[in-house]
Amino acid sequence: MNKLGIGLYSLAGVYGKKDLKKFQHMLRQAVEAGIKYFDVADQYGPAEEVLGETLKNYRQEMIISTKVGLTTDGGRDCSKKYLKKACEQSLKKLQTDYLDIYQIHFDDPETPVEETLEALEELKITGKIKEYSIGHLPVGRVLEYIKKGNPAYLMIELSPVSFHQYNKLSSICAKNRIGIITMSSTGRGLITGKIKPRHRFEAGDIRRIDPLFQRGLFQSALKVVRRLEDLAAKYGNTPVQIGLNWVLNQPAVSFVLTGPSSVAHLAENLGSSAVKISARDFTALNSFLLDEEKSRERIIEDDINEILASKLPNEKTEILAELVYLLSGLVETGKTSEKEILPLFKQLMVWRKDSHDLTVIQGIKRELNQLYRLSKKEGKR
Repeated sequence: MNKLGIGLYSLAGVYGKKDLKKFQHMLRQAVEAGIKYFDVADQYGPAEEVLGETLKNYRQEMIISTKVGLTTDGGRDCSKKYLKKACEQSLKKLQTDYLDIYQIHFDDPETPVEETLEALEELKITGKIKEYSIGHLPVGRVLEYIKKGNPAYLMIELSPVSFHQYNKLSSICAKNRIGIITMSSTGRGLITGKIKPRHRFEAGDIRRIDPLFQRGLFQSALKVVRRLEDLAAKYGNTPVQIGLNWVLNQPAVSFVLTGPSSVAHLAENLGSSAVKISARDFTALNSFLLDEEKSRERIIEDDINEILASKLPNEKTEILAELVYLLSGLVETGKTSEKEILPLFKQLMVWRKDSHDLTVIQGIKRELNQLYRLSKKEGKR
């Protein structure tokens, strides 16, 4: 079976406006080309409705995965009551009576794992879902779900420009016979080679505040892209095809999620399966990527220190980018936990929507600075 899958996250408007008719045409072409796996979420704008209406005549040929756990107000809810209600709503939107995979999208620290698992197991028994999966969860919670439940898959970010989560979790998946669904497999478009230094994304594009496109992480990613471009020129492929082929060939990967919005992008992605890189070049690429990945934590720590020591930028999007980098960087490097960060993240997202009060931002930055200094004092990593 073709491991490539199609994700509909872009319909949430995070990467700018999409031509819906062209997008629907691409979805139909994907099924015709042999793609089986389609991934949506209840908070991806109209994604569930679009997938359900566009491919309702292909249901038996598809593996449909949708996600739950985020609420419309930006909160998190993995309670039994919420999951069961959300599942019914998703089934209706997708025009189907069962889901192949139901995925916990983000962690809800306030709901015990046992309660969430009870809901998922009951949904399996009643035939509403075939399997369940877990997504953007801290490692400790991943282990708790595995110990107490039976997740079939784990969704992990994996691309040549970002595979730190895969490094942490792939051995756990292999040990417990859990499949891996990769997300952001083209580095959110970075490995196309079309995103250059000083690139300006359009208003509303989430990449304007995505840490991967900021500071040292962006510079590191551009080095990786140049390596992919060199291999693409050597083998007569595109950088995306080389990068996706690398992802397809990583151990324990069940599905590789991509996000094309046109038939041309779809065709390019499909070509990744046919790429033939010599064992020598593949090994050299692996070695290069691992060396670059080893410097990731140092890069983030240097950037954290620089942001904390600097004044706030003048422009709102730049302020958001700085603080999102701090939030994610502190969690990734083990300086603090996601549970500690979540209230500050919520404050930031509220400010993002309808506020220009810099005292809120200064307060968030002050708290992040305190968390960082405390972690240094306690010797966390």
